[in-house]
Amino acid sequence: MSFFKNLFGDWSSKEESFVPAPTQTIPGLEPIVVHAVEHLYPSIEEQKHAFTFLLKHTKENEVLDQLSLVRMGIKNLEKIMKENPSLTIRYAIYSESGFTNMKAATKWVKSITNLSQ
Repeated sequence: MSFFKNLFGDWSSKEESFVPAPTQTIPGLEPIVVHAVEHLYPSIEEQKHAFTFLLKHTKENEVLDQLSLVRMGIKNLEKIMKENPSLTIRYAIYSESGFTNMKAATKWVKSITNLSQ
């Protein structure tokens, strides 16, 4: 029976849905962004720093840009910006492999969640 399900089943259902479950609510940041920060930055101070940086350098709820910044690393990005003051955040995001779609971003967040469990 599973052979026929695999053969004729809905391929989109094969991919497990991912629902981020952050422990904090940060106005201006979607739950998936908060979830990613919580899994990448272990200390509350580092998380606060990341949230402040994201809110300062991106528009409210720009999920792909925010997740791209988180993936690049806030401290790494601050160093790059310090060394190149004329560099804009948007240029930094796209020159350093920013996410182009939500599916790729969600897959990345899911992967870091699985690593930290």
